[in-house]
Amino acid sequence: MLPLNVRHGKAMSAAMGAAVLLWAGGGAAEPVRVGGTGLGLQLADILGEGLAASDPSVSTAVLPSLGTPGGIKALGAGAIDIAIAARPLKEAEKAIGIKEGACLTTALVFVTSRHAAPGISLSSLPRLFADPNPRWPDGQPLKVILRSPAGTENPYLIRLVPGMEEALAKAFARPGIPVGATDQENVALAAQIEGSFAIATLLQVKAEKLALLPLALDGVDPGPKTLADGTYPMPTRVCFLLPAKAAPGAAKFIAFARSPAGQKIIRDHGGEPVQ
Repeated sequence: MLPLNVRHGKAMSAAMGAAVLLWAGGGAAEPVRVGGTGLGLQLADILGEGLAASDPSVSTAVLPSLGTPGGIKALGAGAIDIAIAARPLKEAEKAIGIKEGACLTTALVFVTSRHAAPGISLSSLPRLFADPNPRWPDGQPLKVILRSPAGTENPYLIRLVPGMEEALAKAFARPGIPVGATDQENVALAAQIEGSFAIATLLQVKAEKLALLPLALDGVDPGPKTLADGTYPMPTRVCFLLPAKAAPGAAKFIAFARSPAGQKIIRDHGGEPVQ
C-alpha cells in the first residue's frame, strides 16, 4: 500500500495519474484501484489483503488520500475502480450511475494523546471549542485541533450540538490553533501535541493502530456494540462506491466486504457493517 501520510495540497490529478501507473505496473490479473477519504484507506488495504488470500487473482492498489469529493470525481472519470466516501451521494453523482457497494457505520470520536483522560459530554463541546484556554474535566490543559471547514466533521457537530457553530467560529478566529486538513494530518497532529483533543473516527484509529485514546461520550464508549445498539451518540456512515459499470475485480472486492469474512474484518477495526 502507498503511504497514508501524504501532505495536504497534493493535486488530485497527480494521484489519479498514480492510479493509472499502479494499474499498468501491478502485474495482477484484476487490480482494484481504491481511493477516497483518508479515514477508510487502511481498511481498504486490509480488506484487499483478505480478498487476495482467498482469491490471488485479485490485487488491491490503495491510493493516498483524495478526500471524498476527489474519490468520487476519480471514480466518475474511470481513474479508480472503487471510491471511499464519508457522505451520502448527491443526485448528480447518482445520475451518472455511481452507487453504494458496501457500507459501514463507525463512531465519530474525540481522541487524545493522553494515556488516561476522562470522557466528555456533548453539552461541554461548545465551551471547550470557544474557550481560548480550555481544560479537561480533571483540570489538565486541553489542546483543541480543528478540522478543515471543507470536511464533513464541522457540519456534523453543528447539526448535532446547539451552540457549536458560534463556538467553531471563535476557535477558527484564534491565531495559531492547529488545523488537520486531511485525516492523516489530523491524527498526526493529535499524536504530536500533548493533551490533544481532536475529532477522528474509530475506524481510522483501529485500522491504523494509532496511539490515540478514543474518549467516552456522554458516558458511552465507542465500539461495534454501541454502534449496533444505537447508544453511541455520534455514528457516521462510510461507503465503498462503485461506478455504473464495475470492473470484475471491484465487484469481487465489494462481495468480499459484504461476506462474513469481510464483515468480521470491518467489526475488528471499529466498524459495524450496514446490511
